[in-house]
Amino acid sequence: MIVKNGLVWNGRSFEKKDLFIQNGQFVNANNYTEAGPVVDATGLFVLPGFVDSHAHIIGTGMKILTHDMSKEKIEDILSPNVKENFIIARGWEELPENYYLQLANIIQKPIILVRKCGHVAWINNYLKSKLNYKENLIYESAIDQVWKYFGDEFYENAFRIGQKEFLKYGVTQVHSDDFHGISFESLKKLLEKSQIRVFEKLCTNEPWKYEFGEFGMSKIKGIKIYADGSLGARTAYMFQPYVDTNDFGLFTVPENFDEIINYAEKNNLQLNIHTIGDKALNKIIMILEKHNVKQKHRLIHLQFVKMDDFGKLKNFYLSVQPHFYYEDLGILIYVRYELAYPFLKMYQSGYDIAFSTDSPVSPVDPRYVLESALKMGFSKPDAIKLYTESGARMADIKAGKIEEGYLADFCLYEGDPFTNLPVSVFIGGKEIKEE
Repeated sequence: MIVKNGLVWNGRSFEKKDLFIQNGQFVNANNYTEAGPVVDATGLFVLPGFVDSHAHIIGTGMKILTHDMSKEKIEDILSPNVKENFIIARGWEELPENYYLQLANIIQKPIILVRKCGHVAWINNYLKSKLNYKENLIYESAIDQVWKYFGDEFYENAFRIGQKEFLKYGVTQVHSDDFHGISFESLKKLLEKSQIRVFEKLCTNEPWKYEFGEFGMSKIKGIKIYADGSLGARTAYMFQPYVDTNDFGLFTVPENFDEIINYAEKNNLQLNIHTIGDKALNKIIMILEKHNVKQKHRLIHLQFVKMDDFGKLKNFYLSVQPHFYYEDLGILIYVRYELAYPFLKMYQSGYDIAFSTDSPVSPVDPRYVLESALKMGFSKPDAIKLYTESGARMADIKAGKIEEGYLADFCLYEGDPFTNLPVSVFIGGKEIKEE
């Protein structure tokens, strides 16, 4: 394939040039021997496909398929006219009034109302009884058991819709966390047929029970571990107690974490560890130091960091979300900390960081993240690099850059790519058509 006369991003700006693609990679014009199609990109901007270094494809699809509590009224969600066999709604900051919870409790179908962060949920009495739970308000791992209730077909549909949503915004690679409720066999089939490149972080405390490797364009090469919860739920694990609850949050690593670390190290699998609170981060660093890990594992979120721990972050890949700072401004008054959202400082210190949305927690649109990064002090070229090449490198995938030897994952735009959505998306040199 030849892409002619495009305005191609060179890492700092756009320049007019032709691109030559062979066997799914960019090649030098002198090495191009394939008689492939020619794409006229005259007047179009060419940007590498975005790489979301931490998100949830199925969760993104579920948000579209189900109710959004930030946009819909609770009385409409719980209306007798709702015909679904079950009701899933996400997005509350504060639980709905007790009147509506009582209404949900008399409805004889499963209802789960999930907080925006995904770390706290409320279930109605019908679902509580089916799962033999004692409380309606549930946290962390208890929520995972709820997802098993809804069946593979629902999650398969959510994956297809979520994938379509990422492609719409020019995201060609997602480092995803999807193993919640869906069976492993169904997840494997989805990855094998995926239109998008997926680096799957398998959320399990027993990784030795599952198959790791490559599946179509995707691969399962990561293990997802939760070290704590979220700031909004007051379950991020902190050194100092929350001002409004006097609690410290939760440390949620599995009891067999040492065994998981040993398995990952032995089998060349990347640990991807969710850590938001400063004490959770401190404990994770100490545990991994004790194991003298040889691989470069990944830490996700890192919203609060003790100054004594900051220098140790150079030993890890760091997946961060600049927009979380601006989303969380209203609740920062409830925590005591030394460093908060020190993402620019990480980058200026030469650490390996990459951007992500954590969709469906936040919008899937890369422009939303880039806007926050620029406000935080990142330059536009650096922000784009951290949303393309840097994320791909964390997954050992040579993509995110328009250069010889890189996978030909790119998008074409009419007008400014930082304002408009792509008109075409290519992965491995093939245009992705809507299924």
